[in-house]
Amino acid sequence: MQREKALTLDALRVLDAIERRGSFAAAADELGKVPSALSYTIQKLEDELDLTLFDRSGHKTRFTPVGRLLLEQGRHLLQASSQLVESAQALERGWETSLTVAVDGILPCHHLFPALEALLQQTDTDIRLSHEILAGSWEALETGRADLAIAALQHDLPVHSSIKTQQLYQESFIYVAHPAHPIHQERAPLSDETLQKYRAIAVADTARNKPALTYHLFSKQSRLTVSTMQDKISALRAGLGISTLPLSWFEDMLEQGELKAVAGIAPQSANVVLAWRRDAMGKAKSWLIRQLPALLERKETSAAS
Repeated sequence: MQREKALTLDALRVLDAIERRGSFAAAADELGKVPSALSYTIQKLEDELDLTLFDRSGHKTRFTPVGRLLLEQGRHLLQASSQLVESAQALERGWETSLTVAVDGILPCHHLFPALEALLQQTDTDIRLSHEILAGSWEALETGRADLAIAALQHDLPVHSSIKTQQLYQESFIYVAHPAHPIHQERAPLSDETLQKYRAIAVADTARNKPALTYHLFSKQSRLTVSTMQDKISALRAGLGISTLPLSWFEDMLEQGELKAVAGIAPQSANVVLAWRRDAMGKAKSWLIRQLPALLERKETSAAS
């Protein structure tokens, strides 16, 4: 019967220490053991794996190619083991090991940085901001790809019963174009027929399975579809079309004159909400649910002043 292979984490730590410290004696000193204990661990490992890990022919013990392979791959196991222990300890304290926030393109992510900075001073939870558009934010939440979502709540988009929402602020959408775009020569007020004469710049819905949504677009209107809000703004700056922009994005460009609001069209609005699944309420998720409404309410107040 084949003997059980004793490739333990302790043996991998010994290999790691020997390579880093350069000798059995120095490695033993680091690990708080006597050199003979390390020699026994290595000899036992070689016997049970039926491998030669060290070349002992010279004055200095060297790793064989097989030993070097075991060392390098073993370090990945040591790192994974350390991360597993840290994750378990974090979870025991109530903090999630990771948290994903789906942020609709309606909101520039930098508005969330003050809250995230405060959160990361309390926990080692890995935070991921996921860029989503339209139905993509809700799908990410429903499927578990996100733990929280910040998105526009549209009246024609049903919300799953397992998801709770909280009002954050009301966002205004303004039609804009490059200052030299011909739409600025049209007589106000502008009708839908006038708007659809010009190419629209749109950001693609990121939903994978939900039906894609479109807003502020006309069925017969030519369009250029891009992947991110930043690309949309770049296309608008290049004069490639017209589109609506959330005030959160447009207000930063007003003074620079890079884009110009189209006259004769009333701004449209949408409610922006914080949404989350009711299950798995860890400390990081609960903290953000408490803090984000106050942070983004201050954003809305600042924009209105």
